[in-house]
Amino acid sequence: MLTSRTVRKASVIGAALGSCVAASMLLKNAARKRRNRSLQPNQTIIIAGAGFAGLNVAQELARLLPGDNEGHIRLIDRNNFLLFTPMLTEVAGGELDARHIVAPPRQLSPRINFEQGDIREIRLPEKTVVLDAGPQGGPQRTIKADHIVIALGSVTEYHDIPGLREHSYAMKSIADAVSLRNQIFRSLEQARWETDAKRRREILTFVVGGGGFTGVETMAAVNDLVRGSLRHYPGVRADEVTTIIIEPGERLLAEITPDLAAYAREKLEEHGVQVLLKTKIASAAADFVETEDGKHIPTRTLIWAGGVTANPLAAGLKCPHGRHGTIVVDHSLQVTGLPGIWALGDCAQVPKPSHGSYGPTAQNATREGALVARNIVAVMRGEKPRPFDFKTIGEVALVGRHSAVAKIYGRRFCGFPAWAMWRAIYLSKMPGAAQRSRIFADWMLDLIFGRSVSEVPIVH
Repeated sequence: MLTSRTVRKASVIGAALGSCVAASMLLKNAARKRRNRSLQPNQTIIIAGAGFAGLNVAQELARLLPGDNEGHIRLIDRNNFLLFTPMLTEVAGGELDARHIVAPPRQLSPRINFEQGDIREIRLPEKTVVLDAGPQGGPQRTIKADHIVIALGSVTEYHDIPGLREHSYAMKSIADAVSLRNQIFRSLEQARWETDAKRRREILTFVVGGGGFTGVETMAAVNDLVRGSLRHYPGVRADEVTTIIIEPGERLLAEITPDLAAYAREKLEEHGVQVLLKTKIASAAADFVETEDGKHIPTRTLIWAGGVTANPLAAGLKCPHGRHGTIVVDHSLQVTGLPGIWALGDCAQVPKPSHGSYGPTAQNATREGALVARNIVAVMRGEKPRPFDFKTIGEVALVGRHSAVAKIYGRRFCGFPAWAMWRAIYLSKMPGAAQRSRIFADWMLDLIFGRSVSEVPIVH
């Protein structure tokens, strides 16, 4: 039984602890305010591009810059949505609604001023950005900045292969994923009524060029969607479907360990996919693909996932460039020889501390974005920016329905656990609780009712 004396002691101790916590918070706030006094006020920071890299710069700046600093964070993109690209293959495969993998940038933070517009020019010496305002190419505007962050991303690289650009599907946008999904269902509908066996096989042959993460995950999604939909198309047999992935390297998924890559290949082949290694596409047409070693593959559906190159605007800037038109930056992600100009993500060549450069992955772009924001604030305080040094947490790739390969903190996973891990990781990274809830609901509906076999209307 508690005595009144015990209660009084507990009250005194509780009050003392509360006072200590309050005092600690006051000291921290005071220290933060003292440190923030050294920040240059009324600085304008322009972030060109609202992908993974640009988004994380904006969010970290909104967190770091105090409200009374009156710093202007301006995030510019041609689209008024943030596209969660890792889930494009699930849109193509029919597991997710296309609307659910985009998020509204205007709802990120009241500290971020989002502006929709086409960036026409970035004048590096003057630190100005010229853009056509609005989605319909409104009046041209010129914005002056104290810091410019170039996060324009990448575009598909076709390597000057004849016919490839004109006769293949890319996997860089919502339109790409939806168009591919619609093409699969059109092919199944057409094959059902085609009486010529040769043409039926041509219609039912689906080819992916490129055996990296995008290529493997796209092939897995396409293969599952095609073969899983056959029960709705009487007369179309499974043995008439051909799915092929073509990779010029010696193995799939060069980014992960050989044993996991071998498992990925094994699972794809187990699900009916033909894997052609050490094979390069030489040309493409509306109804065939030709390889450099002379193979002629009749097909009407070619998906190209064989590489990316820097956004043409970034590649055309007057500054040092590296591989694939990427902007050369120093270890702090500042453009070489141009103070106040930063570049990151797919359009930048970010050096590693030892040798080489970081790959164009969402994981790297996310960390680069956070560091660029912290370095901008450091420069505003008159401090030295920090170098980027990030050890990859791991890699995950889908290889089929309820199957994936993963290497996380050096540990290898495969099968269902890796698949569940893939979904958990990417769901957690999706900005916005509303979008995460919609994606989770899509997954549950797919699990209960299966995938829809209808095309998605595209409004032009």
